[in-house]
Amino acid sequence: MTIFEQARELANALLESEQGKKMKETQYIFDGNEEARQQLLDYTNYREAINTRIQSGELSQDEMKSEAKKLQEMITELKKNPIINDMVVAEGNFRALVDQVMNIFNSTLTGDMPEEGCNGQCSGCSGCH
Repeated sequence: MTIFEQARELANALLESEQGKKMKETQYIFDGNEEARQQLLDYTNYREAINTRIQSGELSQDEMKSEAKKLQEMITELKKNPIINDMVVAEGNFRALVDQVMNIFNSTLTGDMPEEGCNGQCSGCSGCH
């Protein structure tokens, strides 16, 4: 087995983990819900438009504060949508798993091995370093 095949195998193992399955499940539910997709798209488009206006210097300080408040209100509404909220939580949990794997990968490459007894599961851990 080549190193690239092993990398692909590890990626597939991550996707088949509990966190990976939950992420795929919540994405599937999100993809099938037009209201949730539109709500997230509206937020994303609005945020990008504001960022463009900020970068071009079109907004005053007061306008930026007002737009930041509006974006925060939109985020609050997104969090109220259980489909979106579940997907965001599942994606965060999956990213945390990938980060844990990458930390093990990097510490192995650098020779800076985690404390004895570390099994790569960081829940309840005070940190490796």
